[in-house]
Amino acid sequence: MRRLASLLAAVLIAVLAPATAASAAPKNLQVMSWNMCGSLNWGCDAYGGPQDKIDVVKYHVETNYVHAALLQEVCENDLTLLMNQLGSGWSKSFAPYQHSTDGVRRTSVCGGTRTDRIGTAIVVKAGMSSPQNYEITHAWNGLARPFHCVTATYWDTRLCNVHLDPAKNNPDQPDWEYADDQMKDIQTIVAAFPTLVVGGDFNVQPQDRPGNARKWLWADGFWATDAGTPGYRECDQTGAVRDGRDTWTGNNQSGKLDYVFSTETKRWCAVGDSAYSDHHVVIYSVSVD
Repeated sequence: MRRLASLLAAVLIAVLAPATAASAAPKNLQVMSWNMCGSLNWGCDAYGGPQDKIDVVKYHVETNYVHAALLQEVCENDLTLLMNQLGSGWSKSFAPYQHSTDGVRRTSVCGGTRTDRIGTAIVVKAGMSSPQNYEITHAWNGLARPFHCVTATYWDTRLCNVHLDPAKNNPDQPDWEYADDQMKDIQTIVAAFPTLVVGGDFNVQPQDRPGNARKWLWADGFWATDAGTPGYRECDQTGAVRDGRDTWTGNNQSGKLDYVFSTETKRWCAVGDSAYSDHHVVIYSVSVD
């Protein structure tokens, strides 16, 4: 009788005890970064028209299953056309470039006969929340490029769009560099995000690229050398080498200026050129736990 009572008690405990929750399956996330070269003031009319550029984004959405795009040098009206053609389920966040004159900023436009704003944009499928434009270091004079982030709600992942200053951005002080301070600012901001994809046009060659005289601009600990080391692994790096394929061609030069970093596990990386910009497309596929 005592044995039967013990068995019944064991069964009762098993029934009442909560089942161990199964771990959620990782979610694949494909993030594309592309400098669209949309401005008519910056020589971009040599790289096709708005629909050509829109079709590049749509191609990668349809062919490479891109879920989010970090876009630089995009005209606001072109972004509106892109959103209309992507259809329902997509959201956008836009941040304009501003030109600073003695600290007074004026919004930049696409140029030529166009008066719509130009800036950077984050485009996301399956929900967006908490868009925020963060203030980072900028020159007193010259173009001020934004840094902004959103949360891709389906993946609960923070997506951040970078466009750092190139050399000689300040016309009054062409020898002064600002990318180092901007990168440190960004490093501090994104440290608060446990699940992150951050990418864009960094305007700086890779840290381990031979002959890179500007490698000191990279913030210490931002670019991881391997698993378990401080920082974030970049889409196109191989092993511990902080380098990758070229992503830009212009003025008889070429180099890697475009990057996508993430806290998440790498699945694959793609780099593809386009006739419609001087920058290549970079796509990072990660597995979000």
